[in-house]
Amino acid sequence: MKPKNLSPSREFFVFLSGVVLILAYWILVKPLNPGPGYFEDFCIEMSRRAMSDSIERFGKPTFVTDLFMAPFGMPVPFFSWSIERDWMGAWFWKWNKFFPFIWAYFLASLFLTYAALGYIFKKMKLSASWAWAIAALICVFNIPRHFKIWYHIEYLAQHWLVISIFLDAWIWAKWTRERKWSWILELWRAFLILAVLGTPGYFWAMSALVWMILRLSMLLSLRKPQGMSLQIEGSWRAAILPSVLCLLWLSFELRWFIPLITEMRKLGTVSQGLGWWANIGYVFRPLWLDILAGPLAFSHILAPLDRPETVVTAGWFYWVPAVTALVLLRKKAGGSGLKTVFPFVLLLVLTIAYFASEPIFKQVRWLIHWPMQHLVPFMSFFRATSRWGIVLPYFLGAIIILSWPELSAWAKALYKRRPKMVNAVVAVFALSSIAEAAWLFHPVMMQPPLASSMVSLLDQVRAKPGTTVLDMPFCVAGGNGVCTAEQCPNYPLSTVSGCLSSWHDKKIYGLYQARLAPEQCQYYGKAPFTHWFSAWKEQRCLSDDEWQEFCTYLEGQPDISSILIYPDIWKAAGHPACRAEIEQRLGAPLAESVFLARPTRGGAGSDPSRIWLFPGKCSTQAR
Repeated sequence: MKPKNLSPSREFFVFLSGVVLILAYWILVKPLNPGPGYFEDFCIEMSRRAMSDSIERFGKPTFVTDLFMAPFGMPVPFFSWSIERDWMGAWFWKWNKFFPFIWAYFLASLFLTYAALGYIFKKMKLSASWAWAIAALICVFNIPRHFKIWYHIEYLAQHWLVISIFLDAWIWAKWTRERKWSWILELWRAFLILAVLGTPGYFWAMSALVWMILRLSMLLSLRKPQGMSLQIEGSWRAAILPSVLCLLWLSFELRWFIPLITEMRKLGTVSQGLGWWANIGYVFRPLWLDILAGPLAFSHILAPLDRPETVVTAGWFYWVPAVTALVLLRKKAGGSGLKTVFPFVLLLVLTIAYFASEPIFKQVRWLIHWPMQHLVPFMSFFRATSRWGIVLPYFLGAIIILSWPELSAWAKALYKRRPKMVNAVVAVFALSSIAEAAWLFHPVMMQPPLASSMVSLLDQVRAKPGTTVLDMPFCVAGGNGVCTAEQCPNYPLSTVSGCLSSWHDKKIYGLYQARLAPEQCQYYGKAPFTHWFSAWKEQRCLSDDEWQEFCTYLEGQPDISSILIYPDIWKAAGHPACRAEIEQRLGAPLAESVFLARPTRGGAGSDPSRIWLFPGKCSTQAR
């Protein structure tokens, strides 16, 4: 049965309403800090800066840079690289690094997803009003993503992943309901596989798993008699556009991945320990329950939702219609059978089992992790299991869309019999959904803008002759734990030194990136660096011999233009006696300021931290 055609004006109104909803949400999460980030997970601009420098110097992507780990330089294949964000974003960086590229990129991602999903849903025989309305809601209503905004920037631009999930839903709908297979749609799916490879690596395994589960389900279903032959759809003319796009995208990716993989192979296998499990109760809890928690005095039994790494709560906005659909699809209920949604139910179960931390799962976790780690391409890249929570709304959404004929027919039939009851149920569901949507107004984690005195200090650093800044302390750390204990004893606060390099544009000592290989700890595995790490870890001042060694080292490094000391991270430096030692060697500070070392929800910031700017050489009297 074909959906009713809407008048063009009405369809445009629904479409425009979706645009307004997306714009409103995008404006709602606007970052307060107009410049680069300056704290660990917020300073993703380091990769754009490195790529901009690579293009400036070599005219192409390279993954070795001397911007970090001074004075040595280092391969950097384990940044959370993205072709779109970093290669395209590098040109914006060259133009104006203070242009809010990531925020604009997020909007482009939302609109591309909205347009593609609306088109797919209309092709799946939803009415235009429902197609655009559901597409807009899926784009916006993702609580796990909301809690990661600006905290894990990698998860903002999900467009290719989301489109591929719902394109597979369309392919599966044609396969099960119409017994048709379109090789044109498979060509588009091939393009999306390539496109996903242009986004951060955390999306690669998700896309690969969806592709594998769906095609395996198709192969298995071929063994069962269907009562009708399979029709193959497609034309060579329709194949031109996806084929051309595949070739174009492949040409970009070869220029990107050949040097990237070359550098990765040099470092060998890098440890990727799994962690960050999520409580399975998060998955099913209704988000409106938190509104009742205070008045009913049982908030103490609710696990905290506000933890960016473990938010996997899709909400009953998705669960209620999805579970209803599963009930209606049963053949006993007159539905088309659970095969209609089988791949996405399986994906849902695998995803939840992969990150669940309940005791029952701990005993059999290896039954899920071992095959997924070894059989699904790129899965070994995925060390934070709970980040799979971002796809739960999409898998539930796919179940709802695939069951739409049964859901809509049941709702219409029930409304004819019991209109008052249906109105009451719809009203309750609408109110609970609005309550759940209120979480989208929950302030996102943001960094506040730097104080004017801090910006002035960094401008002084930028203007000083010399190419390099020595931060005390600096940090060498990998997100996989490598080097961190030995060379980043004040993690994560000491990562600020690397992040501020995007402000002052100088080379720096140390680096935090997603992963490090053990041999990369050897750069600073000798004196004087080991003595500095020891002082920072023990929170002590340098000894007289270490100060002499320090000044001798500076004398041999003419490229060092400035020294930045963080006395609230290296706390010993803030003691009067140690500060006197510092000023005896380096003179009085050229500038002092304060920045807020920890981001907070809403961007107020916390933990004021001092920073002192000194010359890059010891004074003549101290030598």
